[in-house]
Amino acid sequence: VSLCFFTEVTGDVTWEDSLLIGLEGALLGCAYYLLTCRSCGLAVGFILHSSGSDLAYLRDLFCFFKDSIICYLVKKQRIIEASKVNFPPVTLKE
Repeated sequence: VSLCFFTEVTGDVTWEDSLLIGLEGALLGCAYYLLTCRSCGLAVGFILHSSGSDLAYLRDLFCFFKDSIICYLVKKQRIIEASKVNFPPVTLKE
């Protein structure tokens, strides 16, 4: 699953107060809040609340599934699926 990360989002993204626990995959054993789209109600990502040390750098960030969101390219004035956007690699500091 390809992800993109942000420190803040618009009011179009909501999350429940209840924590979910990952039962498989990369989030196995992690506690997280599911992010949903206010308009359509679909799951678009998560906020990692607790995890092992390998994912600690993602805690409290808005983590979006690239195949679930769209981007607006300001310079080109175009809307495009995030999965088709080449995000430059960024190192997240602890």
